[in-house]
Amino acid sequence: MAESQIQAERHPIPYRILHLVIITSVLLLIVTGFYIHRPFIGGGGFLMSLALGVHFFAAGILIIGVVLRILAMFFGRNRDWPSFIPNGDDIKLIPQVIAHYLHLRDMPELTKKYNPLQMMAYIGAFVMAILQIITGFALLYPEGWLGFINYGIFNNEIEVRMAHYIITWLFILFLMIHLYLAIRENFLEIKVMHLMAKEEETAKE
Repeated sequence: MAESQIQAERHPIPYRILHLVIITSVLLLIVTGFYIHRPFIGGGGFLMSLALGVHFFAAGILIIGVVLRILAMFFGRNRDWPSFIPNGDDIKLIPQVIAHYLHLRDMPELTKKYNPLQMMAYIGAFVMAILQIITGFALLYPEGWLGFINYGIFNNEIEVRMAHYIITWLFILFLMIHLYLAIRENFLEIKVMHLMAKEEETAKE
């Protein structure tokens, strides 16, 4: 079976669409978030209003994308939750996977879609997304039902904003490493995940 067909089976069309939606929303949130934090282009109130509008819209898309992807992990014919949760056998492979990333050996044989480091990184990304959503709503509605985040878990809104800011940088770090490793390991997978592979290419065997 051709490599492109294998990648297409590992990442069904619905997952690829959700991946693209989530990545796009995250990138929009990062750019507009930095502008809201500190405007880097002059434009007065119009650009700030536009940045806020895009930020809130992208946040809504991210919420929908994350909820749908989590549901898809556990329900439907393409459910793949075991590939996100490492078990004992997966944990034992961590030293070998690290050695592979250090160019010391080939990747060990895997029984799941992802290696154990990928599993932990992706679960961490979902956790960060959820934290960003929660802290974002807490900042948007400081006196609302998530007000306890601002004045209970944290001492004030400034600390919540700082947590939101730090998680943004963690997302940037994650995306940089994710892109580098995806290019290094299998550039074809990037094409498949972002719907750039040609139909005739993925149909070959």
